[in-house]
Amino acid sequence: MTSSYAELLDSLYANLPDKVKSSERFEPPEFESFIQGNQTMIRNFEDVALKLRRDPLHLMKYLSKEFATSGDLDQKRGLLKGKHRPDALNSRLKRYIDEYVICAECKKPDTDLVAFGGVKHKRCEVCGARAPVKAI
Repeated sequence: MTSSYAELLDSLYANLPDKVKSSERFEPPEFESFIQGNQTMIRNFEDVALKLRRDPLHLMKYLSKEFATSGDLDQKRGLLKGKHRPDALNSRLKRYIDEYVICAECKKPDTDLVAFGGVKHKRCEVCGARAPVKAI
């Protein structure tokens, strides 16, 4: 009972999880920010972190290091000390997404951060790949 190559491929494709089959593109979120006094407020900070499936504190810690300033969370908003342009904020967010969210193998955003042997790794839920990430 031998199957043709095409039949085997059809069988495998039918058993793939829906996340792998979907062709929808990941739309990276952008910060909505404004400057108030000597602080930059990001009004949709928590929404962005939830869309990326990351802890808002982790994202804030990353931004604080990138801008070499202090940052804080205020309800659903993020506060960064200093005046930061929206394009600078969004370019840092894109770097964060590339480094801590998108899978290096399959380029899907379905990852989570887990610790293996005391080192944080980005683990992909789609292809199973895992890669170490820099500690913040």
